[in-house]
Amino acid sequence: MEWVEGVTLEEAARALAVDDEGRLSPLTVARIGRDLFDLLARMAYVEGGLAHRDVAPRNIMIDTGQLSAADQVEEGAFQLVLIDFGSAVPLESADSSLTARWGAPLGATADFAAPEMLTDDVSGAVARRRSPAVDVYAAAGVLYQLMEGHPPYDLSFAGRSQREGRSAYRIKTEFSPETPAGAHGSAADVRAVLASEPEVAVAVGRAAAELDGAPAPHRVRAALSAVDDQLAEVLVACLVPEQSRRPRAREVREALALFCSQYADNVARSLRGEPLAACPLGEAAATAVRRRRRLRRAARVAADALSAAVAVGGAVAVGLLTQDMAVSFPAGHAVWSGLMPGSAVSAALLLPLAGALIARGRERDTGFGFARGLLGSLLGGTVAGLLASLTAWPSESVSDALYAVLFLAVVAPLPGLVADWALALPPLSSASSTAPLARPVLPWGAVPSEDRAISTASREALALETTSEAIYELADETNEEGV
Repeated sequence: MEWVEGVTLEEAARALAVDDEGRLSPLTVARIGRDLFDLLARMAYVEGGLAHRDVAPRNIMIDTGQLSAADQVEEGAFQLVLIDFGSAVPLESADSSLTARWGAPLGATADFAAPEMLTDDVSGAVARRRSPAVDVYAAAGVLYQLMEGHPPYDLSFAGRSQREGRSAYRIKTEFSPETPAGAHGSAADVRAVLASEPEVAVAVGRAAAELDGAPAPHRVRAALSAVDDQLAEVLVACLVPEQSRRPRAREVREALALFCSQYADNVARSLRGEPLAACPLGEAAATAVRRRRRLRRAARVAADALSAAVAVGGAVAVGLLTQDMAVSFPAGHAVWSGLMPGSAVSAALLLPLAGALIARGRERDTGFGFARGLLGSLLGGTVAGLLASLTAWPSESVSDALYAVLFLAVVAPLPGLVADWALALPPLSSASSTAPLARPVLPWGAVPSEDRAISTASREALALETTSEAIYELADETNEEGV
């Protein structure tokens, strides 16, 4: 057996926490998750595949032979090692070991174990335990604890007594865990958390420098929470009772890798009020993202082109028609008379479009940007209308026609403004496109009501007798290595 110099993830988490509740930086959690799911994905190539079946913080080590855990946080990459393969089982081999024959784990940690690891009362439980999906569930539970400071479910003895004797299996199949808020979303003062996250603080600082003014702490907190929600969605998508609905380890790894690589950019987007770059979970979701982006981009380009064509085309046409038209215009105490340059009329009719673009600025995808663009168009039209009213045109019909064209110039930017706002690509859920069946949410430490505890989790769970108890008994904290 290889000797690993390092610390368990359980020990490292205490040292790397950024708040008093034991939460890690969401970016650090995602990077650990990316490297952990990379390990799980590569286990599929070990002699036909291998399921660890007891993925837990105490069974994951950070190899510190070359870099300390703190240095690996700074580097953004972790040397992770899975240990304690006492519950492991080959995915394809029909060997005769006790674990392989009976499918019973040698002490899977209940806080993180998938529901199928906690009961024999569901048909096909042994086969379900020989699946990499059990490790996907457990690894997501580990990341949940790193992000929130506690496991997805409260399975302590006190917690079980509050839950009227429900087994760990029933709790995990009848209820969904609360979506983790993370260190940023839970912070009373986000500045205190950022003091322990230099990389995130730098990203916030750079994004804030591009804004008109320094954002308030509550705005920074909301922006970071919006980004962290993408990570939370990935974890919750893995914590479903149905194996068929859990993503594969490779898909989770890729989603978390995207989350990490886009984090700084998404922080800037969130502070500007723009849609986030998605980190879709699974090929189907990624394809949906690309398709939606193409369609929406095409629609926005078409709307912008329509606005520009109407505004510019109308201005140029009227400019040509009014070229060298005899007009008079007040100039101080005198009146100027002469031939009107058509380019001057065209420039005046382009004021609404120019005002809309200048006033909107970079707020292209937000309602605030739409409002500013609309106001800019109205102001530009007001200036152009004032100039038209001060000009003496050859006839009243010419004046009326110019006002009609000016109205068209004012409304011309609207298709582009509306499309840029309404067709902005919204943050697509990072979860799989196949949504899990709804279950009541069980907050940490909350007591579920009996009438809400309806197991809609899976067909297997529905087949479970309501009087049945899980064969797996929760291990005492002082004896977690039980067989």
